Amino acid sequence: MQIAKKVIDGSTINFHWADGTVTAVDTNELGDTVRDHATMHGFSQKLGDSYSGALGDLAKAKVMFQETLDALRAGDWNRKGGGFASGGIWVEAYAKAANAEFSDALEKWNGLNEEEKAEIRKHPAVKLAKAEIEADRAKAKAKASDAPAITL
Repeated sequence: MQIAKKVIDGSTINFHWADGTVTAVDTNELGDTVRDHATMHGFSQKLGDSYSGALGDLAKAKVMFQETLDALRAGDWNRKGGGFASGGIWVEAYAKAANAEFSDALEKWNGLNEEEKAEIRKHPAVKLAKAEIEADRAKAKAKASDAPAITL
């Protein structure tokens, strides 16, 4: 169950709670120092999240970080997953299936049109690579989880 949905309206953040109530927070009431800290926290979080899918691959993390930073500099806050917002996990799968470097696959991917990208997504080797990547990520999450063991 979702506890609350956050809706930003100008300088106000509305928290729509699961019980139907709404709490409005006017950030102008919080003062410059708090807003400045919140801004820095937001940028830090956004840029830090940009490489979370790199799974320890420094080169991939740096590419993902740079793509997100470039998007922010261009005024695009909503781009996700670094420059691979245009392809997400598909770029990683494309690189894996082609036995190529991630950065090379990203460069190639960004030069393709939507029809070419769709053809790559349909390729059996790319689909398999994507499934393997997803399985690896799920295993890593399960290993890092503090959830209790499953029992029958």
